[in-house]
Amino acid sequence: MDFGCGGGIDVILAARKVGEDGKVVGIDFAPQMIEQARQAVIVSGFQERDIDLRVADMGKSQLPKDFADVVISNCVINLCPDKDAVYEEAFRILRPGGRLAISDIVLTRDIDSHLRERFQATWAGCLGGAILEEGYLHTLKKAGFAEFQIVSRHTLTPMELQAMACCPGEEFTPPPNNEDLEIVQGKVDSVKFTAIKPPPA
Repeated sequence: MDFGCGGGIDVILAARKVGEDGKVVGIDFAPQMIEQARQAVIVSGFQERDIDLRVADMGKSQLPKDFADVVISNCVINLCPDKDAVYEEAFRILRPGGRLAISDIVLTRDIDSHLRERFQATWAGCLGGAILEEGYLHTLKKAGFAEFQIVSRHTLTPMELQAMACCPGEEFTPPPNNEDLEIVQGKVDSVKFTAIKPPPA
């Protein structure tokens, strides 16, 4: 299950992992992204695989409880204002013992409220929705996840910060001023982590 599948790259990678007998579901709130993902599946020659792509809200996927073995997401959940709802939904659709594997953007140190408001004014930029790492971890624990483990961590360089702040591109998200980016240098990490939905006691 891919939360925020975008153009379908991770859906295709997941399809390779699960093989011909596995199933992959990708959801995205943008119909244009789902259409791109469908085209990518065809170009990759996976149109005969069990791949389900649908327009849906990550906080309310409409999928059955205990549906998935694995939920993945690549730098999308930070864009969601209601991260609690997203992780509660991921927990609901995972089977007991199922795994969460996420890559996302977090703050390692707090930033001034006025600076946060300026980043949030262009929420599509990945800095707009980034929260403190400890708050992110609290969200996971509150949803019920356990065995949280950071797989890798990378502090964004100034060039990467600029790209993330303008995601998905300057034609959609105006760049923040350089002074604001300088303030957050060294305070924004890309983190890859895993967690487990515990089996019943």
